[in-house]
Amino acid sequence: MKLTKRFWKIVLCAFIGIALTGGIIYMAFPFTNPSLLTGAISLSRPESAIRRDMLRTTPLGTSKEDVIKVIKEREWTVRYIRDTNGYFMSRRFLGDGPQSSKCVEIGTQSIRIFLGKFNAIGIIGVPVDVYYAFDEDSKLIDVAIRREMDLP
Repeated sequence: MKLTKRFWKIVLCAFIGIALTGGIIYMAFPFTNPSLLTGAISLSRPESAIRRDMLRTTPLGTSKEDVIKVIKEREWTVRYIRDTNGYFMSRRFLGDGPQSSKCVEIGTQSIRIFLGKFNAIGIIGVPVDVYYAFDEDSKLIDVAIRREMDLP
């Protein structure tokens, strides 16, 4: 009887210890978002996850100057900075279906950056671009992610 009681006390203490240690490690190192550990954006994740990471880095309402500072700090490649127009996105990327070929202008100013490339199954070096749209007050109003896949 004593052996069984002692055994269960040891098991219970070990379980509580493991649970507490796991909770502390999880809070200190949030494995659900690896970019918080490394400061890098994982390009192989879905576009919605990349967008979420970009919005954590540069939330909506951020000034254009502050977005440019972040871009320089992260050493991302700037493809363009436009003060006279937003970025243009095909309606099919906005969810209007594959037959829609018309483009929509988002914002009145824009920045396009190149985040990098990742290797997808059968496709080598898929580039990932980020489009920032700003309003007339140079405040961030939208972030879009686009991958270009060139098939052989």
